[in-house]
Amino acid sequence: MDTIDLPYVNIKYVEPIVNYIYKEGAQLGFPEVRELIFYAEKLSGYKPYFTFADVQAANIDITNEGKRVVANVKNMPLFRGTAVLVKNSLYKFAANFLNDFNKPQYPFRAFTSKDEAIMWLLSLPRD
Repeated sequence: MDTIDLPYVNIKYVEPIVNYIYKEGAQLGFPEVRELIFYAEKLSGYKPYFTFADVQAANIDITNEGKRVVANVKNMPLFRGTAVLVKNSLYKFAANFLNDFNKPQYPFRAFTSKDEAIMWLLSLPRD
């Protein structure tokens, strides 16, 4: 099993990257974020992994509870970084600016090119 279809996201694992393609109107609260982490760890064979999130076609809402889970890297012990594919350069700039301001505990970057996002993820250390 390397592909999972949930009501709010399609998940596919291509080592070492867990790919999330979010569906329109996805709402990510505590249970959904925990479910995403569970499947990422399972699909990766409980080895370190990166995530790639395609949010171009989706209007996603992450609740405060969901944000608290992803803000703490201790909730995701095998997670090593994420790249997000956004609609345009304005979203890319805003996401990267907020990331620089908030200083997350893991590598994060927004992109408008899937190829660039994957190349960046593969350049990150996995251990």
